[in-house]
Amino acid sequence: MANTDAPNGFTPAYHLYGGTIRPQKLRIASGTSAAIFNGDVVNLSSGYVIQGTATGTPAGVFAGCFYTATDGTPTYSTFFPASTATLGSADVEAYVYTDPAIVYEAQFTAGTPAVSFIGSKYTISTTAGSTNNGRSKEGVTATTSSGIALLNRFVDSPSNSIGANARGYFSFPTNVFAV
Repeated sequence: MANTDAPNGFTPAYHLYGGTIRPQKLRIASGTSAAIFNGDVVNLSSGYVIQGTATGTPAGVFAGCFYTATDGTPTYSTFFPASTATLGSADVEAYVYTDPAIVYEAQFTAGTPAVSFIGSKYTISTTAGSTNNGRSKEGVTATTSSGIALLNRFVDSPSNSIGANARGYFSFPTNVFAV
C-alpha cells in the first residue's frame, strides 16, 4: 500500500530516556514577520524563537503561544500569526519542546527513504502550515547534506511502509539546548 502524502510537522512521540515530554516557555518578539505553526521546527535569534530553517540549529518544536492582543484580549493559539502585534509590544510566550531527548514522528516529503537511512541526519522541509487548524506541514527530505533531523527508525504501522512518504521517528541531536 502506498503511503499518504500528508506531512503534518513534528509530533512528540516518546522520550529516549523515559522522561516527561512537556514544552518550555520561551519568547517570540511582538510583530515577528514569519508565522510559526504547531509542529514547526524553530530556531533562536538573539534569544527569541523564530521560524526554523531547513539546516539551522534547532531550538526545538513549536507547541503554541500566548499573548495579549492589541485590544487587550488574552489569546492562546496553536500557531503564531505572522506580524502579530501585541499590547504594548510585549513579548509573546512561546511554548517549545526543547528537550534534545524527545523523539518526534514526521513524514519524509521528498525522495525515497530506505532502511539504510536509519542513523543518518536529514534536512527538514520548511513549508507554511495551515491557518485553518494551526498545524505545521513540515517534513523531512531524503537529503543528508547539512541534515539536522536524525532518523531513529521508521514508524511500525500497517499504514506506513518504508518508501516514498514514509513516516519515521526523528530527534535533533544538534539542538541548541543539548549538552
